[in-house]
Amino acid sequence: MARATSRKYALLDGRQVSLDGLDARERAFLADLEKMVRRGISYFEIYRAAVGPGSVALGGRNRIDRRTAQSPLYLVAMDLATRAGIKQGLILAPEHEGERARAPADGSMISVAQAADLIGISRAAVYKAIEKGALRSRRIGNVTIVDRASAAAYRERRSGTVQERPADQPRLSMAT
Repeated sequence: MARATSRKYALLDGRQVSLDGLDARERAFLADLEKMVRRGISYFEIYRAAVGPGSVALGGRNRIDRRTAQSPLYLVAMDLATRAGIKQGLILAPEHEGERARAPADGSMISVAQAADLIGISRAAVYKAIEKGALRSRRIGNVTIVDRASAAAYRERRSGTVQERPADQPRLSMAT
């Protein structure tokens, strides 16, 4: 009688997780997450599906307990989401962890996603603005961070609230 091979998953940290104890629903859940990653779905959507409230990895609950956080299903779901975040440049990859100290801790730099929210544009538009030199940014490992003041100034320029005018020209006001 041939023995079935056990199915293992290698986590980012090198640990091996056995998937043998997963039921059909849990295996389908992981397959769906893998499809999301392959299709390039936003990290935030993958994360929400993987370990957000009501996820299969949480057993349909809204909270994580210690036992759940150590379960193979949760570990693999979290790992898949983390890999997507790394690939999308939103999470610092383990091989760049030593560069974390280069990131300013004073709040002067924000993530591309935070800059997009602050300005009111998409993450792709933030990257385009960086390429054009309209936003100041830094690269730390595999992650791009944006200067908060630069993002705020960009937002002001886009909204038209900052208008260039000669110093001797009075500001026009609307009379009611």
